[in-house]
Formats: sequence, structure tokens, C-alpha cells
Amino acid sequence: MVYNPVSGKKKNHKNLDLLLKKLLEIGYQVTVYSSMELNNHDNAIKEACENKWDTIFIAGGDGTVNHTLQYVAEQAYRPKVGVFPFGTSNEFAKFIGIPTNIKEAVSVIERGQTKTVDIGKFGNQYFANIAAAGWLTDITYKTSPFLKSYFGEFAYSLYFIKTLLLAKQPGEISIRVSPHMELSDLSVFLIMNGNSVGPLERLINTTTHLNDGYFHLLTCKKTNRFQLLLALLAKILHITDNVSTINYTQINSGSFKIPESLMVNLDGDQSQVNSMEFKVLPHHLRVFIP
Repeated sequence: MVYNPVSGKKKNHKNLDLLLKKLLEIGYQVTVYSSMELNNHDNAIKEACENKWDTIFIAGGDGTVNHTLQYVAEQAYRPKVGVFPFGTSNEFAKFIGIPTNIKEAVSVIERGQTKTVDIGKFGNQYFANIAAAGWLTDITYKTSPFLKSYFGEFAYSLYFIKTLLLAKQPGEISIRVSPHMELSDLSVFLIMNGNSVGPLERLINTTTHLNDGYFHLLTCKKTNRFQLLLALLAKILHITDNVSTINYTQINSGSFKIPESLMVNLDGDQSQVNSMEFKVLPHHLRVFIP
């Protein structure tokens, strides 16, 4: 089990002993590693893969899922993955349908149903749910951990408003989706496995599949703050599907060009990537699902 002791709200961590007890009752022998330890002891995950262990559990948020994925995704044999949502947003847990209640989440493991899911690769880094860059995409890792521990996702909303009002738009972003499709003059892009990000629920009004080989791509043309806010509200409230500044398409690969000053956000964390090439890795991870 990869456990992040500082993820999400403090009250979630009171359930760790209960979680371990329940897994023991099911029949698992669990060794717990702090996610901070993995920076120096990544061999623990490699060993689990090389020795074909049954399962890797993740007790944390999207950042912990992403951290673990960097090691697991590279291996030829990848154990099943069980996710316990201890984080702030838990987008990946939502996407695969894992309940926030720990007892209910353990019952998902006990029933033993699994399914393969697609993951993304951006440059040399992997991600489970979201890749983004541009205006407003630094909110998840710049929001105060103190605020997140007490206010959860509401802390993101506060920082979103602050950033929307005060932050300047970055330089132009462009994307080559295919030989015949290029998007330019963009201020932000989001590649999503699911259809929500943080407090912005159901950004895409379409059925989302775990392993269809495609991710969702949302892009926004460079515009002023007021127009962007109206466009986002129209998208979130589904007032109209035709918002002129926001474009939606499905994507399984693409080439991105962003200003050097921008960082890529992968699953909510700031990430260094060695190229701007994106691709979907179909059926790459097997996870427990309800």
C-alpha cells in the first residue's frame, strides 16, 4: 500500500487502521509505504511488479495515484490497483466509481471485480486522469495545503476566483491533433480521462468510458476574464453545447506547443516532461471497480 499521510482532509486518515484491519480480514497481507518514502525506495513498487504480487493499494489523492503510476506503468507485469480516496478531489477514484466511504470502498475490493482502464502518457510522464497547461491550470498545486486540509475542494474554488481576477494569461498554446486538425491561439487546454476536474463537475456532457482508447480534449481560445467565466458557466450548467471560445474533441494522440514559462499539470501536480507529445495507452492498468 502506498499511503500519503498528508493528502486531503485530516479526518480521512482516522480510517487508516480500520482500512488495514478490513483488508487483513479479507486475506491480504499488506505492507505500507509512505508516498514520501517512494522517492528514495521506488524498488518497493518495482519488486511488487517483478515478483508478480497480487495488488498495489493506493491510499491518497490524485497526486499519490500519479506518483505510483510513474513506477507501475513502466513494468511488463502490473499488479491490480485498488484506490482508497483520501485526497482532496479524488478525480480518478470518482472516474472508476470508488465510493468515498472507506467501508464501502473495502467492499469493492472484497467483491474482486476489476476492469482495465486507459492511461495517458505526456512526454516521459504518465497520468491517470488529467493533463493540462495554461491559464488557471496551476490551481491544484498552488492552493494552500492548509486550506485543502480544512476546506477540501472549496479551497480550489477560492484560488480559482483569485487567479481568474489577478493572473495574466500565458503566451499562445497550439495543438496538432491530427494531420488535418490544428488548434491555435489557445490560453488553456485540458486532456481528461473523465468529465470533471476539481470543483468543475460534468464539464463534458457525454458518456465516459474507462477503456475506449480516447481521452477528452477541452481547449479555450484566448479571451478576457469575463468571457471566460461566462463560457465556463455555460459549459458547467449545460446552457448550451456551442460555446464559441471552448472547443471539445476526442483525442488519442497529439503534439502540443506551449510557452517555455508554463509547466504541465499531470493529475493535479506540477510535472517536468521531456517532450510535448501525448498518447493514450489503452487497457494499461487493471483496477478494482464496483
